[in-house]
Amino acid sequence: GTAFIMWLGEQITERGIGNGMSLIIFAGIVARFPDALVQLLQKSSGQGDMTVFDLLVITGIVVSVIAAIIFFERGYRKIPVQYAKRVVGRKVYGGQSSHLPLKINVAGVIPPIFASSILLFPAQLAGFVQSSWMQRAADVLNPGDWRYNTLYVGLIIFFCYFYTAVTFNPVDIADNMKKYGGFIPGIRPGKKTAEYIDRVLTRLTLGGALYISAVCVLPTFLQQKFKVPFYFGGTSLLIVVGVALDTVQQIESHLITRNYENVTGPKGPRIRGRIPRAR
Repeated sequence: GTAFIMWLGEQITERGIGNGMSLIIFAGIVARFPDALVQLLQKSSGQGDMTVFDLLVITGIVVSVIAAIIFFERGYRKIPVQYAKRVVGRKVYGGQSSHLPLKINVAGVIPPIFASSILLFPAQLAGFVQSSWMQRAADVLNPGDWRYNTLYVGLIIFFCYFYTAVTFNPVDIADNMKKYGGFIPGIRPGKKTAEYIDRVLTRLTLGGALYISAVCVLPTFLQQKFKVPFYFGGTSLLIVVGVALDTVQQIESHLITRNYENVTGPKGPRIRGRIPRAR
């Protein structure tokens, strides 16, 4: 079954729009939303223990969290970059202004996945090892406990910095900018540029880590404060919003490509997997 799902995801990626595996995961998460909505409406009815005011507050929190995720996932810091003019033969290159975009959330959903996996390990180990101190550790690391949430947030922040440090190297970016005659206004090329980029990225990563931590701790707050009967937030919500944004962006790219196909004529290039239009 797993092999078939992987094959199906590859087919969607090659012949459709968007990442196939991400869309399959997206569909599995969204399929649970109608049932959760029905449970919420039942609890807010006359027979439930939730008032209409609580329902309005929960709706406002849901809308605000989705808007915040869209804002942070699409947000980035622009670092201005100026390229000096170079004369090669009779041609002049460079001289234009550009920018270096730094995303707020570079790590994506990797930090909460790693953090939750590490925190679930003691509970699984306690099931095999019959020991009193292992049982106490498993009870402490129970989801919903304040000690679990504290460790969870700390691990998310750690993995955000760790993943960013592994995938983003300011020294290489500074060297490439220097090689092509680029520099940040007011910053000396080379080592000073790398230090400046690293300082800006460190601040951005802290903001992104706190944002991911807030989204991942949100389900515990909703279930304890408002007795919400479903799990809203965490990596599931990050995946749903991220996949939806990426799919919309790819649809826009395909529409732009379609317009270029009309310009090139009926014999021009086509997107792979698209059925030719009838003439």
